[in-house]
Amino acid sequence: MRKSLLTLSFCTAILMPFTTCQNVFASTTPNMQRTIKYNTPSPIQHTPIFAEFHQQNGMDSFNQTLWENYLIDPENDQSLNRLFAEQIKANLAQIEASSNMSEEEKQKFRNMANIREPDENDINIYKKLLEAQKYDLGEEVKKDQSKANDLIIEAMDLNSFDAMELLGIRLMHQIGSTEMQKEAIDLLSIFADHPSNADSIGAYWAYVAYAYAYGVGRPENQETALKYWKKAHYLYSMQIDPTGFIAYMMGQMIENQKFLNHPIEDAMQYYKMSANEDNPAAQQAVLRLLKSNKKFDELTYEAELFMAEHKAAKKEKDAFYTLSELYAQKEWDIYNPEKSIEYLNQAIALGHDRALLDLARYYEHGHLVKADPAKAVELYKKSLEQGNPTAGILLVNLYENGAKGFKADAKQAEIWRKKATKLYKELGYGDVLPKADEIRLFHRMY
Repeated sequence: MRKSLLTLSFCTAILMPFTTCQNVFASTTPNMQRTIKYNTPSPIQHTPIFAEFHQQNGMDSFNQTLWENYLIDPENDQSLNRLFAEQIKANLAQIEASSNMSEEEKQKFRNMANIREPDENDINIYKKLLEAQKYDLGEEVKKDQSKANDLIIEAMDLNSFDAMELLGIRLMHQIGSTEMQKEAIDLLSIFADHPSNADSIGAYWAYVAYAYAYGVGRPENQETALKYWKKAHYLYSMQIDPTGFIAYMMGQMIENQKFLNHPIEDAMQYYKMSANEDNPAAQQAVLRLLKSNKKFDELTYEAELFMAEHKAAKKEKDAFYTLSELYAQKEWDIYNPEKSIEYLNQAIALGHDRALLDLARYYEHGHLVKADPAKAVELYKKSLEQGNPTAGILLVNLYENGAKGFKADAKQAEIWRKKATKLYKELGYGDVLPKADEIRLFHRMY
């Protein structure tokens, strides 16, 4: 998740000198790049955390988010690094006049404020990565992830450390592929182990910590894992974590690796940060901790703070929806049907794509509200009209089978079946509308 930490002390750590990165490439990468093989069979092993995360979060959406963070047009650069450099440049006179900084510290800021304009090499790197993105996501070309990875390597050949980190992360998420994950850790370790990067901020700290903690791509070694994990934990508040995966992984490691010796409350905080990025896996981890641990009997998802965080990220509808779920848990002290429905209606008002369907189901089954099938029908129709095919399936089911206090109506069932089937086909799901008991309804923990 992007952090707006425009502080001078932070800026001293975030910008790694470009010449250092060139030295990293010159000394470590040529042989490695030639050894990565994408189309050869690889031994398979279970990859904890990654497997659980991607059961809930699809790879396509994960890759899309990665590209949004790593693919930066050098001629229209609005990246965090450039924004910080511009911020420093604007405050350079104040820095020069400061009596609390040494000349060495001031020189660091002068170097950071010296914004390098893009050259032909930067533009060529961008073109390589742009083409890689097209093959990776299947945009205008046939989807080919091996081709995408080859193009990322070509960008690495042009001394792109962004491409190098991107490739390492992509390979790490090839769940269960031992060979690729070893290559991933080889790449990410180049960053983590280079002396110039001791206080640099990057995803590599957490991934390398994971590798040693779980023996994935590296021999299992708790002492080494702890060293990297402490660095990841120390720097996370300044970390750019657009997919929320790093926060989820940090929380999981706290829960499962006792040698880290961190309280469960820290795991909850990481899960909350990951949940803010709309990660179902993290949201379920929050719900699980609330349900299973007495330390969280009271609502630790402080509503006002939670709303403030989401409002800043322009994700109020997601905040309302998640708060509705939290207050809907019957087994917990925080259970409050009225608050749950209140937040759900606010999510609906802001256009949350799932909230309206949930409210319709509540009225059909009498969950949190008094059962009212007629009201459910009204809401199912509205949800269908907004493009939700599941609402159409459940609406047809109600008309076909009726419910307590609601008569079946074969004529209306046929009318709405045609409308729902039309949408179902337009969305590419098939020509035949499934029956209600054949579909997998959205998962909710209640």
